[in-house]
Amino acid sequence: MAFIKFKDTSIGNSYNMTLLVTDIEQRVTQKGDPYCAITLSDGTESARGNMFNSITIDALKEDGIETGSCVECEIRVSLYRDNKNYTVDAISKANLSDEDMGKLIIMPPVSIKNLFYNILKNVKESSGRPYDLNSPEVPADDYSLTALTTRLLWKNRTAFIKSSAAKAMHHNLYGGLVYHTSRMTDAAIALCQAYPDLNRELLVCGAALHDIGKIVELATSAIGTADYTVDGRLLGHAVIGMDMISAQVMEDGGNYDAEQVRLLKHMLASHHGVLEWGAIMEPAIKEAMVLHFIDMIDSRMYMFETGYSTVEPGELTQKIFGISGDNAATIYKSPYLNN
Repeated sequence: MAFIKFKDTSIGNSYNMTLLVTDIEQRVTQKGDPYCAITLSDGTESARGNMFNSITIDALKEDGIETGSCVECEIRVSLYRDNKNYTVDAISKANLSDEDMGKLIIMPPVSIKNLFYNILKNVKESSGRPYDLNSPEVPADDYSLTALTTRLLWKNRTAFIKSSAAKAMHHNLYGGLVYHTSRMTDAAIALCQAYPDLNRELLVCGAALHDIGKIVELATSAIGTADYTVDGRLLGHAVIGMDMISAQVMEDGGNYDAEQVRLLKHMLASHHGVLEWGAIMEPAIKEAMVLHFIDMIDSRMYMFETGYSTVEPGELTQKIFGISGDNAATIYKSPYLNN
């Protein structure tokens, strides 16, 4: 089944589109009338469509429309503040096969299982020791950072593979965490080629575990939407991740090198870079500083890639929040560059 994509729509026209509802918010107009802001996925990108005429969440629910529903929509496209604006003029529930519904769920462009095994391979390779790179196993008497990281990832593999990496902003999709982490471990290994004085094992293990606390911080649905848990709001993923490291150390008898574990925890505590961006501590070792910048690079690369997927060469995207500090900015898809 072929689906119309948001990028294929043009201002001033209306379209009948088959979409996936990923969120519904009840809102009120300036006149006090209720309306719904419905977030809709076309399998490539998500967009918000506003449905007016005093529509309510309860009314939509009575028609079988809620988060996770596939719907047929009449979408009207207009211009608002230099961006496409979508109005939902009509909506009804659509009954799709599992295969067609899967086409409306935004996923990484690579198998999430392959991404997970790439992380394990990178972690083992970073040590320089003769591990079997095709196996998740490590020797029972191995208490290196590689062994600690491998055991912790493998134990939490089911949650890690499906988890979103965020509620919004970047890698906020089913499998977003493993996608983000895999690319970061790739980048960490590459940077160690340019800067050989970096401790490769520490940097790659830090990259592999920097966001592991998100499997607890966020509750990710079967369609990839995520929201914060109580622990996520009270503690945050860095604290949760450090606690997970401590628990794994204790489970394994406390036999790891205390200084190595301390440095690994510091990587998690400081990966946001500065206190204003949520870091518990600012980077105090070069590996932690590099980890922060790898995190920034991959998050911004994802924003560019997502933005490019919505436009044709020679066009500017709509404004993307967060791609330029705390500001929203447009990006250009050049026909000259390989975007």
